[in-house]
Amino acid sequence: MELEENGSVIEDELTGDYVFRQDGADVAPVHPFIDKITVAEQTSTSNDVELVFSTPSGSRRRSRATRAGGESLVADGWLQAFTYEGKQPEEVVDLSDAEVSSSVNLQINFSDVRSVVSQFDQIVIALPAFMTLSDVNCGGHAYTMSGSELTLKNVSTSSNLTITANVTSLDFKEKDTTYGSLKLSGGKIMMDGKVYIKAVATSINAGAGSTTGKKISSTMTMSSFVVNAATGKFNPEIALNDLGSVTVSGIPDFLLGGNVVVDLYNPQIKLTMTSDMSVPGKLDGVIKSFKDGQLLATVNVNDIPIDANRTSTVCICRRAEGVTGFDHVIVNESLSKLIETIPDNITFSANATADSKNDYRFELGRNYTVQPVYKVDAPIAFGENANIEYRDTLDGWNDDIEDFELAEGSYINLDASIKSCVPAYMSITAVPVDADGNAISSDELSVEVEGTVEASKDGVTETVSPVNIKISQSKRGAMKKLDGIVFVVSGKANGASGAVTGITLNAQKHSLKVDEIKIKLVGKLIGNFN
Repeated sequence: MELEENGSVIEDELTGDYVFRQDGADVAPVHPFIDKITVAEQTSTSNDVELVFSTPSGSRRRSRATRAGGESLVADGWLQAFTYEGKQPEEVVDLSDAEVSSSVNLQINFSDVRSVVSQFDQIVIALPAFMTLSDVNCGGHAYTMSGSELTLKNVSTSSNLTITANVTSLDFKEKDTTYGSLKLSGGKIMMDGKVYIKAVATSINAGAGSTTGKKISSTMTMSSFVVNAATGKFNPEIALNDLGSVTVSGIPDFLLGGNVVVDLYNPQIKLTMTSDMSVPGKLDGVIKSFKDGQLLATVNVNDIPIDANRTSTVCICRRAEGVTGFDHVIVNESLSKLIETIPDNITFSANATADSKNDYRFELGRNYTVQPVYKVDAPIAFGENANIEYRDTLDGWNDDIEDFELAEGSYINLDASIKSCVPAYMSITAVPVDADGNAISSDELSVEVEGTVEASKDGVTETVSPVNIKISQSKRGAMKKLDGIVFVVSGKANGASGAVTGITLNAQKHSLKVDEIKIKLVGKLIGNFN
């Protein structure tokens, strides 16, 4: 095969196979992005919690100067209430957990109760269960923590108690709403919560007056919650709309022509897809081929995977057989229609979406990167409907016959054996040409061809087929113009002995050889030697 340098059909350097191979256009990476979310304070309310007497059974009564045996002084209630709100970006479908940056500073004031109580045996501070606390500091007091509940022992009232902490995450799945709730509603992140205290003292200061109306007060500051990352369902824009086009060039003649049908057995589009997102996605593609500006074929290829946090390989092919070494193989039986008539160019448009139906972690405020690279790789192996044409010329005869003229009824007869290792059935037609390579009209010379070329069923075993060509003069003196014959060999996958498909044409293995050529003149030859 005569191939053009840098053409779309090449001979593979390693295998010798003829392959339609073309890199796709450079596709710029896209950068899916969801901005950080700020959940800001809307309202904040403080509440003073009064000391009351509590019996061991748990019943309570208003405080007074004296207490019955076994009773404790207890402050039990909410100190702080707050509501926070933030906009839910449209790319955030649902949230399970949010990784946040926020800080809490809670000042508990004992000035009103220290005349009555010098020490609380235990203080429990409870924040909403959907908050995860870290870096807790209780003013140097030892504490234990269970979830978002802090327990302190033997806390002196001689000075106020300062508690600081960072909030590192918010749990949208938390069902305990005792101290508040967190939810997505109406396109917003809605948070409401309370800070509870339960302080228990078993000793009252000697000489203390009435305990009635003695209260614990507080102040609290809590910063906005900045969501840096989250786990949930996300639908970030993946703007891979146009994967560019492939320009087809340098196609050998045997794949061109009005009678050619390039029905390839297993054309392939090979994609390398890189994504550093932890959210997987998919690509729905529309591939179109064009000739002279006219649409030839459209093929839809859906559900092309975009794997999370990796570079993956995808093969879109007509048949899965023999396709190995890819992370994903997508079979589309219509793929060969794109190049049944060799196009000028092939376009690849796409619609990429993230998996918004399952939970994944997504870093907000980060530019992720998704980039595809693809190429068309189609071994020249025939499907059942393939039909190609190959031309060759046997010429240089004119110098020998220009001085001769055939008598009426005379003709030239050519017998040959054609040896073929080509996996295709071939029929032959012949066109007489003059010394300039121009076809000679059938009104002057007629050509009859008998015989066809049998296909090599395996592309290895040689077949031998006899062929006879008869050239007759229809007009006196026409034979003097003859310089040779152009052979037009039409190759098909289907033949009398069944279809031969799936064998890639190979420069080293497949050959077509005209052998044992015998040319003779039948009839009378008239010479002009003047």
